[in-house]
Amino acid sequence: MLDGQFAFHDDSDGVNFSADKRIARLMATKTVPPTLIVAIDNLGENRFLQYMPQTIYERSGDDVRTTIEREIHRVGAKSLVSNEFIRFLETELKPFVDAHYRTSENRLDTAVFGASMAGVMAGAIFVEAQQSFGRAACMSPNWPIYDERMIDLPQLPSVWATYFSQLKNPAGRRLWLDHGTEMMDTGMTPHQTAIADSLTGLGWQRGCHLQTRVYDAGHAFAQTATQMDEVLAWLLA
Repeated sequence: MLDGQFAFHDDSDGVNFSADKRIARLMATKTVPPTLIVAIDNLGENRFLQYMPQTIYERSGDDVRTTIEREIHRVGAKSLVSNEFIRFLETELKPFVDAHYRTSENRLDTAVFGASMAGVMAGAIFVEAQQSFGRAACMSPNWPIYDERMIDLPQLPSVWATYFSQLKNPAGRRLWLDHGTEMMDTGMTPHQTAIADSLTGLGWQRGCHLQTRVYDAGHAFAQTATQMDEVLAWLLA
């Protein structure tokens, strides 16, 4: 679970995920199997550097690259660190967890979850670390990569669709995509549609391998009370 600072504790009007309490309730009703939550803190002010996929930057045109570079420079950095983060998860953290806890090493038993920019990174981990993660939930992900100007970049839906097509056939995997209808989420529909269409064309069946939701709610943390239990129940069942 990315943005690990918000994974546990109380869910007060969507401020925290309260994932521990939610998973405990779902386990008690046998909705999901026994589940270990690994909460991974973000980098604070450098969160964007951690969660913006380097591959998308490299594959995009000048408009997208300029937007990403503006955010990189805003925090006084020189480059993204998302590639290093994905390698850390795949080659260090997951092997450590599997070696020290009673877990299944099977990718179909391993999920990654994120919201907002962390939702984008959850999708990137799902694509780029396919041998380790067989389930992913992207809650209210910032596919448009908005900066403070909130400008839509028309090339991005096709970039994301091509990126996710690397998943090929589902092979038992599951992916959850959602967004709201308010605030910045209003611009996420074409991106979610493009990704979903790309995957259904590869055999990902809605309801079985793929879930897409649109909620009458705001962005990311404001949505947790609306759909968090539904996300976890479907993703981990």
